[in-house]
Amino acid sequence: MLIRTFLLIPVRERSVSMQPDVSNDTCVLFTPLIGTPQRGDVVLLKPRSTEKHLLIYRAVNTLISFFTAQQFTLFDKDNTMGRESQIRRIVGLPGDTIYMRGYIVFVQPEGNKHFLTEFECVKKSYDVNIITVPVGWDSNIGVSGNFDKIFLGKDQYFVLGDNRCSCIDSRLWGPVNIKDIKAKGLGVYFPFPKLRLL
Repeated sequence: MLIRTFLLIPVRERSVSMQPDVSNDTCVLFTPLIGTPQRGDVVLLKPRSTEKHLLIYRAVNTLISFFTAQQFTLFDKDNTMGRESQIRRIVGLPGDTIYMRGYIVFVQPEGNKHFLTEFECVKKSYDVNIITVPVGWDSNIGVSGNFDKIFLGKDQYFVLGDNRCSCIDSRLWGPVNIKDIKAKGLGVYFPFPKLRLL
């Protein structure tokens, strides 16, 4: 139990938000001994909300959410991310200015004059899953592939899922604070054919 709490945290990814790099039903090993998070790191985020409501409140909230196509809730207004820990990738660091076009992040690191793509700024490579949206697609539907320049302040990190078209991340809830990062990904350990370091 001490090892799982303070040294190694096994997590099973149950969503498609980190495909293609971390696919659904993949088991990932994380460590809370992360030091300073770096660009490109896969991290485990703390649950956004730990508040518990009475059963009647949760039932009413579920009904309202269902009948409004998950557009409105009464009691979980700050719970965009959910009650579970989320796996995401760091694409923006404190001091960066970033913007997104076509689901690709462009980064101007602190002290630099030019913007580079997120892939030009990282030491380790990774893939993202981007689909081409149909002509005339309403950009208000789903998660946007574009946003204007954002400056990241002290201790702020911008995190995204690798499945850019089907993921809830910093595009919706904004930058996360260093205290929201629970652990750093070490590697995929199951299934065995996918065994590798992150």
